[in-house]
Amino acid sequence: MPELPEAETARRHLEAAVTGAKIRRVEVHIPRSARAHESPKELAALVEGKKIARVGRRGKAVLLFLDGKQPATLVIRLGMSGHLRIAKKGEPREKHLAGVLELAGGREIRYVDPRTFGQMVARVGHDPDTMPEFESYGPEPLSKEFTADYLKSVLGHRSVGLQVALMNQAIVAGIGKIYADEICFRAGIRPTRKVSTLTGPMRQRLVEATRGVLRQAIRLGGTTTGDESWPYGRFQDKLFVYQRAGEACRVCKTTIRRTAMPGGRGMHWCPGCQR
Repeated sequence: MPELPEAETARRHLEAAVTGAKIRRVEVHIPRSARAHESPKELAALVEGKKIARVGRRGKAVLLFLDGKQPATLVIRLGMSGHLRIAKKGEPREKHLAGVLELAGGREIRYVDPRTFGQMVARVGHDPDTMPEFESYGPEPLSKEFTADYLKSVLGHRSVGLQVALMNQAIVAGIGKIYADEICFRAGIRPTRKVSTLTGPMRQRLVEATRGVLRQAIRLGGTTTGDESWPYGRFQDKLFVYQRAGEACRVCKTTIRRTAMPGGRGMHWCPGCQR
């Protein structure tokens, strides 16, 4: 599932390739991908004819900030399996193609989404904090707002487990299953530990582990898992616990465990390294 490092990788690819390009036409190939709009025509009306002024990101979403008579932002949420690529017009189309932005000059931004959980939505203006998609989001984990003191203020009275809290976008934006596993491991904290019991040093380790894991994952283009839904990553070679249940810990040789969490998903952790 694409998370912050994958979205940031996509953002960087697009920023280098399409900043300043004009969007001539929008194609929606999977209607569900434009489900926030009454029709694909409504989406197109906010996007077509505008220039891509810059490319941003909020949490796991890629943002195209569009200039024109009515400035707008195209929010592309990658969902469970989405990715973006630049192609020349006329190249063979991908399977599971959800949408296409045809650019002036003969190129296309192609949005591929096999499981169709992602979406494209256009909003008037350039301020993500005013958009329904992000109005309840917490700070970005690589921002100066994400500190040990911030964690104390939002976690001090909660009774949930640490991994559940890290995946709550209202607490911190952009972290999902893969990186929550790895952050908990590198911080040396059991993912089921109630966040209200975290000590000051633990909260500081969490901040440092979060930044370290995410920055390394971004450098390596994110994580490509077994289903190849994200085709660019190399961070999978650096994973300590994610999807390694039953294998020996790379640090202490203890067997990695998988513990069920709400919703049926599992968290992976090392009983020897995480307390």
